[in-house]
Amino acid sequence: MNSSPPLVSIIVISYNASKTIIETLESIKLQTYSPLELIIAEDHSTDDTAKKCEEWLSKNSSRFVNSKLIVNVENQGVSANLNIGIQASTGEWIKTFSDDVLVSDAIEKNIAFASANNSNIVVSMVQPFIDETGEKLDTMPAKNYKFPTSYHDQYMAFLKNKIMMPSPTWFFIIYLYNQLGGYDIRFRLSDDIPFAHKIFESGNCFSYLPEITVLYRVKSNSLSNSKGLTGQQKQKYFNSRSAVYYELFAPALKKHRLWSTLILNNLLWFFYKKKIYSKDNSFARYFYGAFFTIIRMLC
Repeated sequence: MNSSPPLVSIIVISYNASKTIIETLESIKLQTYSPLELIIAEDHSTDDTAKKCEEWLSKNSSRFVNSKLIVNVENQGVSANLNIGIQASTGEWIKTFSDDVLVSDAIEKNIAFASANNSNIVVSMVQPFIDETGEKLDTMPAKNYKFPTSYHDQYMAFLKNKIMMPSPTWFFIIYLYNQLGGYDIRFRLSDDIPFAHKIFESGNCFSYLPEITVLYRVKSNSLSNSKGLTGQQKQKYFNSRSAVYYELFAPALKKHRLWSTLILNNLLWFFYKKKIYSKDNSFARYFYGAFFTIIRMLC
C-alpha cells in the first residue's frame, strides 16, 4: 500500500503587499500538488494587505487541509515573521516566500526531487520579472549554471560569495528547521544568509533542482534594489547586511583560514560603508564607490 503524500506547508510572509498578494495566493491555490497547508504571516502592514488576505481565505480555504492568517500586532521583521509562520504550521515540508508567484507545479516538482535525491533542503531557479512592467529578466541561476554538489565545495563557495542559491525557491523538511533553531531574529532584514550559514555549520547542504519554480518579483522600492531606496533606507539595509558579515562570515573565514577572502571582504565593507554614508553626488561618494567596485571585482 502506498503511503499518503506528505503535507506541505506554504508560509507566505507579507508586508504592504496589497497590490500583489492576491496574485501570490492564486498561484498557491493553482498548485498541482495536494495536500497543502497555507499559513499567512502578515507583519503589521500599513495598507489593506491583511483585509485582502482575510477575504481571499474566506473564499478559498477549502483548497487547503488547513489555512490560517496571523496578523502581528507590531512589525517583527522578516526573520521573526518567518519563525511565526513556520511555528504555526503542521506540515512535514516547508515552502516559504513573500509576494512572488509559484509556478503551478512547483511543489510537485520539489517533493518528487527531494524524494528521489533523499534531500532535506532543495534550491531551484527563479525567473525574475519587473513588477511594474512584467518584463522578464535573466534566470537565476543561469540555465547552464554548475551548482557545487559536495558539502565542502558548497560551503567554501558560500563563504567566498561564489554560489547562487535564490532563497525564494528554498524547500525544506521541518526537522531541519527544528534542528537549526529557526531563523536568526538578530538580523531583522536578513533572513536567508544567516539561515544558510546555519545549514552549512550544521553539516547540511543543498540539493539543486535545475528548473524554474518561482517567478521572482523585482520592485523598484525593494531592499535588494538599492537604486529605488532613499539614503536612510540604504543605511538601514547596509547596517543589517554588514552585521551578518561581521558576526557570521568574518569569524567563519578566520576559522577556515581563508585569509585573502577575509582581507578583500573587509576592504569591500569598508568602502561600501564610506560610499553609503557619504552625501549624494559628493566627491567622496564617487571616490569610495570606485574603490568599492574594484574590490568587488576582485572578490
